[in-house]
Amino acid sequence: MSDIKEFNLIDVRYNSSIVNDLNNIYKLWGYEEVSPSFINNLETIRGREIINEDELIGIVSNNSLCLRPEMTTSIVKLTSTRLLNKKRPIRLYNSGIVFNKKQSYKNTFKFQENFQSGIELISYDTQFPEIEVINILFDAIDNINLIDSCNLTLLVSTTKIMDLILLNFKNNNYEEIKKCMVNLDKESLDRLNIDENDKAILKELLFTRGEPANILKKLKNIYGNNNVIEELECLFNTLSKISMKYNIKIQLDPTYQPHLNLYAGIVFQLICEYNNIKTIIAKGGRYDELVRYFNPNEKIINGIGFTISIDNLRDLITEKTQSKRKVLLLFKDSFLLDKGINEQKALQKKGIITILYLNPCNENSKANALMKEHNCTEIQWIK
Repeated sequence: MSDIKEFNLIDVRYNSSIVNDLNNIYKLWGYEEVSPSFINNLETIRGREIINEDELIGIVSNNSLCLRPEMTTSIVKLTSTRLLNKKRPIRLYNSGIVFNKKQSYKNTFKFQENFQSGIELISYDTQFPEIEVINILFDAIDNINLIDSCNLTLLVSTTKIMDLILLNFKNNNYEEIKKCMVNLDKESLDRLNIDENDKAILKELLFTRGEPANILKKLKNIYGNNNVIEELECLFNTLSKISMKYNIKIQLDPTYQPHLNLYAGIVFQLICEYNNIKTIIAKGGRYDELVRYFNPNEKIINGIGFTISIDNLRDLITEKTQSKRKVLLLFKDSFLLDKGINEQKALQKKGIITILYLNPCNENSKANALMKEHNCTEIQWIK
């Protein structure tokens, strides 16, 4: 079973337009384009346990290779090889298709390809590289022509909060508790044989999410002052100001954990709510350990990035009005073809989209039909 997409021309045009707009934003922030390989080494993915191996699409002719399930791993690996001597921090952007498979019914699999765009900020000598990356995400989405009434929320968490919650359960149902918290499974949590006071705290945190300052205050009341909460207070103090500028809500969710086993630290999703339907349009987070894995001698061990789902975003934008001229060149006599070719080139040099119809046309009705058929804005006759 397959979900491999065959885009129609409108989708292709939208995809190209969205990616071009995003790339222009990334460039303004000083990011350079990189194009990771479509093929990944399976051992690299397996070794880091980045994604469930059952979700990978292998290469039949070579069992050690797979189609890329994400691009961050390849890019981080690149910074430890070809970009090893590049001045830090490294700012890169990319776009392309990633591949995975999901188990369907009767032991069959559904193959998927997803078009995405994103950035990676690696080895930035600052306490909170999240500020730059999330600011760019907000700026990028702000420059996309979203449908009116799209309500945007940045759902944020950090694996450090989950570590804090689970600190006292290292030897007591650790994995079971984590699974219950991530899956919001109150019933399974109730059945666990743990201290009732601890269980009450976990149940209280299970559905705790909201404005970062309020959530951090609640966590501080439970766990006291510690570096994790203090650092988050400092980070959200800045992010909250940025989000207000873009009219994007920030929600802190202590139990949210990413699907990919790639991130450690801050993780986030940008969610758009439109007509009571919530759509994830971007995901990202910190992956310091991935940087360490590929380059243990890296002086500045940090990395953070995001990916925007072009497929999801495409359904939430309004169509841009065609403001560009698109000229159809027509002639009535065959001997004017050479002149038409020269005129086409002259108009194209001016940046005007120009189509030359290679057959003579003698009727205005046919000319108008050809203009409509080619989606042109005007006709010019070669004389």
